[in-house]
Amino acid sequence: MKPEDCQLSETFAALWRLIYSFICMKFYFRFRMFAALAAALMLAGTKTEAQGFGLGVTSSASSILVSNSLTYTITVTNLTGLLLLDAQVSNALPASAQFVAAIPEQGSFTNYGGITVFDLGAFGAAEILQMTLTVQPTAVGFITNTVTVYTTNFLTIPVSTNIVVTQVTNIVIQADLGVAITVPTTAVIANDFMTYGVSVTNSGPDDAPNVFLTNTLPSGVILEGVLPTNQTYTVVSSNLIFNLGLLASDSATNFQFTIQPTNAGVLNFFASVGAPGVLDTDTTNNTASNSIIITNYLSGPLFVVTNSPQTVNLQNGLLEQSLLLSNNIGTNVPAVRIVVTGLTNRLFNAVGTNNGNPFVVYTAPIATPLGTNQTVNLLLQYFPRNLFAFTNGQLQAFAVPVPNLAPPLVSSVGTNLVITRIVPLSNGNLLIEFPSTLGQSYTVVYSDNVLFSNAMIAPPSIVAPADVTQWIDYGPPTTVSVPTNSSARFYRVILNP
Repeated sequence: MKPEDCQLSETFAALWRLIYSFICMKFYFRFRMFAALAAALMLAGTKTEAQGFGLGVTSSASSILVSNSLTYTITVTNLTGLLLLDAQVSNALPASAQFVAAIPEQGSFTNYGGITVFDLGAFGAAEILQMTLTVQPTAVGFITNTVTVYTTNFLTIPVSTNIVVTQVTNIVIQADLGVAITVPTTAVIANDFMTYGVSVTNSGPDDAPNVFLTNTLPSGVILEGVLPTNQTYTVVSSNLIFNLGLLASDSATNFQFTIQPTNAGVLNFFASVGAPGVLDTDTTNNTASNSIIITNYLSGPLFVVTNSPQTVNLQNGLLEQSLLLSNNIGTNVPAVRIVVTGLTNRLFNAVGTNNGNPFVVYTAPIATPLGTNQTVNLLLQYFPRNLFAFTNGQLQAFAVPVPNLAPPLVSSVGTNLVITRIVPLSNGNLLIEFPSTLGQSYTVVYSDNVLFSNAMIAPPSIVAPADVTQWIDYGPPTTVSVPTNSSARFYRVILNP
C-alpha cells in the first residue's frame, strides 16, 4: 500500500466515526424528547384524575300521574381543564318510562331500549352544556333515572353519575286553582309609584303541588318591587314566574307588585296559575286580567307656599309646617296634589310617590270645591323631628282627579276597633286613641253623621307604634276640613288586611 493510500483510509475512518457519533446523538436527543413528552402526558393524566365533570339533574315534578309528561333537565360542566372531543351523557330509564323527546344544546343524541346517549361534540374547558329529556310514565311506581357523563379519550377522567327518583301514581289530585288581580281604585298619574295585587287561591278539595304563577307586566312600566320579598321568581321577557310549591286546600297566597307607569294611557294586567299533574275542577279562573287608566295632571301648577316655621308637635313627635294653597288657574278645583321635592327628612303624611318624590292630596268638600282665588291651609308632617333647610321652590301643586276615599267593604277588612278616647286639643284638633297591635296597619274612617252614610277614609293609613295608638285629626290634607265644634264628626278605626 502506498503511503498516500494509508492516509486516505485514516481520513475515511475519522469521517465514519464522526457520522456515527452524530447518529447516536440524534437518537439520544430523540429519546430524551420522547421521554420528556411521556412524562408530561403522565403528569397531565395525573392532573385530570382529580378533576372530572360537574353534573346536575332536575325533574319537572317529584310526583306525577301516569301518562303525564315528565321532563329532565341535565346540566354538565367540563371541569377537566381540557378540550374533550368525545364526551357523552348516558341517560338510563326503566321500561315504564316511554321516550318522547330529547333536546341537546349542542351535538346529537341516540335513543334505544330506554337509554338515551347525548354526544356533546367538542366540549371546551369550563364550558357548560344543558340538555333536556322528556318521557311519559306508563305504569304506577317509581322511575329511577340514572345519568352518567364520561369521556373515552382520557381514561383517567372519572365518571360522574346522578340519580333522580320520581313517584308515578294514578291517584288523581283535584284542586280548584284560581287567580285574581286588584288595581287601585283611585286615579294614578304618569310616573306615580302604584301597587297592584295578585292573589292565588286553592279551593280544594286536595292540596296542589308544584303550583306556578305567571304575572305579566304591562308594557311601559318600571318594576319597583315585589312583596313578599322572600319569594323568588324568574323573569322571562315581561313575565314574572313564581314557583309556589305546595298550595294547601282552602288557602291563598298574595303578592303586591309596585310599578312606575311612565306614560298616560291604559295599563292592561294579566296573570295565570297552574300545576302540572293536578286536575283543575274549574279552569275558568286560572287566568285573570284587569286594567287601569293612567292620566296626566289636569292643570297647574297652582300657587303654594309655606306660611309657618317648622315646629315640633310634642303630642305626636313630628316636625310640622303649614302651607298656603291658592287656586290661581281660573277654574274650580276639586282636588290638588302637592309634590315635595329634594327632601332630607321623610314626609310622614305622604299618600304616594311620583318619580321618587312624595306627595299629599287635598280633597275639597264635595259641596264647596276650591274656587278661583280661594285659599286653604295644609299641614305637612316630617320625621325625624329635626329642623332642616326648605324653600318654596321644593313645592309643586297640580289639579288632579278626585281620589276615591270610600271606605273598603266590611267583608274585606278587620273588625271595627273600639275607640277608647276622643280628646279635643287646645288648638281645636281632635285626638283619637284606640288599642292596637305593634306593626299592624289601621285606617281611620270619618263622617258627619252617626250612620256613616257619607263616610270617607283619612289617608294615609297608620302603622301602630305600640299596643295603644293615638291619631290626631288636624284637617287638610288628611281630612277635608279642620274639625270644629259647630260641625259634628264621627270616627271609626278598621284593621287593614
